[in-house]
Amino acid sequence: MPLRLSSLTFQARCQILSFLLATLSAFAYAQDGKICATEPDQYIGNSQDHFQITSWMGRGVCVRSHSVDLACYQTLEATLKNLNFLRVGEYTGAASVLALLPTIGALLGAPTTEIWRLLTVVPFGGGLAMLLSFGGAILPVRVEDYGKDLSSHKVSFRAKAAKGHQHQHIDDETYAELDSVVKHIEARMRQDQTMRLPKGHLWIGLLAMVALFFGAQAAMTITEQGGVLPWWCTTRWWMHLWYGMVTVTAIAENWAQLPFRETWKLFVSDIPYDVKVRGGDSIIAKLDRPEQSVDRVLHGLASLKAGTATVQGSKQYTRPLNAVLVVISVVNHGDQRIRSLLRLLSKCTSIATFVTGTALFASVQLLALPMAVMVLTLVLAAGVYGRAITGWIVQGVSKTEPLIHVIVNSTEEAQHVIARILSLDEYGTEDTEFPNESEVRNLQVELHGHVFVKRRRVAHRTPWYLRTLGVLAQPFDLRNVDMSKLSAHGEVQEGTPPSQSELELGLLRKEDRQASNVQSF
Repeated sequence: MPLRLSSLTFQARCQILSFLLATLSAFAYAQDGKICATEPDQYIGNSQDHFQITSWMGRGVCVRSHSVDLACYQTLEATLKNLNFLRVGEYTGAASVLALLPTIGALLGAPTTEIWRLLTVVPFGGGLAMLLSFGGAILPVRVEDYGKDLSSHKVSFRAKAAKGHQHQHIDDETYAELDSVVKHIEARMRQDQTMRLPKGHLWIGLLAMVALFFGAQAAMTITEQGGVLPWWCTTRWWMHLWYGMVTVTAIAENWAQLPFRETWKLFVSDIPYDVKVRGGDSIIAKLDRPEQSVDRVLHGLASLKAGTATVQGSKQYTRPLNAVLVVISVVNHGDQRIRSLLRLLSKCTSIATFVTGTALFASVQLLALPMAVMVLTLVLAAGVYGRAITGWIVQGVSKTEPLIHVIVNSTEEAQHVIARILSLDEYGTEDTEFPNESEVRNLQVELHGHVFVKRRRVAHRTPWYLRTLGVLAQPFDLRNVDMSKLSAHGEVQEGTPPSQSELELGLLRKEDRQASNVQSF
């Protein structure tokens, strides 16, 4: 027993001694101040003749080789003392050049709707465009700006605002104007000639934006390895710290200043199959109730009793002729206190971010002039060309009219438009504009991941599929509704046509189970 205690005591003493030696060695290293030098440090002349990126990056890594702050600061001081006045002047000028980076937003110009349109049509492409903004203004703040540069391939409508606050009643003139917009959507969906999305055009632009993004990220990574902050010596990701701050601040500020209070997206497409829907609750019955707000109804879609969709005839895969994304936006009338407070906070955060970024870049040490010019050029190119490519993508995609934007002044108007879009199949073949029954297809509407056919909810998929891909997402294929599983559980009504073998199989299984139960009884 005494031998065991003496062994434990000896091990504890060794651990304490090793900790003290490590601490003293760090302080001794800090007092010595190792010099991390490169070839041009004492060179008299143009240092570009002897400049090497690898050795310059290695010097910054050498300064931060110890995680102890005091050791890093002492090494940085010794390294700075080893420089001649020519290098000191060069590094000071390089920091001044890099300090211009926080002003990139002014070079990108005023915000336009291209990024918003790309963010709506292809969300992940719009997100990439926002990452290339580098703190610049992204989205317009006025409602009028969302209708100025709309071409004939896109519809934008804003009802005439009533006097005072939001109007509680929709007059007949507003009803007529809203119905005309729905008629345009119906004509777009009923046209015989399909309008394919130019995916090649889209992917070329997105790949170019990806190349610009990674080029800027690589330049920032190289620069921050060689440069050292005199007030935060151990960090080596100081440029990405600034990038994260300006990106998050710009996105938050633009979201707070967005002139729309509510937005709903409906993905409308034609059905290339003969579909029959049985049962289920009609969503129109709830939307037509004045006491039911559209927000309450749309957030309770999962509570609607689902109908049963049966694909009759051929089930060979067929691509829909037309698909369009309808965006319904309700104007923000400035009566939301939370949104006003967020605008004030975002503006204060933006100012603080600008001051912090300028101080960060102006104080960086050991930054070579060629590296400052390189990172400034690549970041500016990514911001400027990223916005130009965004406009080019939107211009090409808009020719197929993939987006119809409806701007309304109240939730009641949005509720009316949504109800009319979900009721487009009411007209169907009875409409004199489409007299030929064989040429008219049924329509399906996807809203928050729920698929509606003839105003009944018949299927569901994750809403993130549409939120990520936008119009690149394929319309929901009703053949994916597995009727055989429903039939096996006896959930299909007895009136199923005998031509449906899967449903017959389900009914036979149901009868077998009933017969077996009778025998066992």
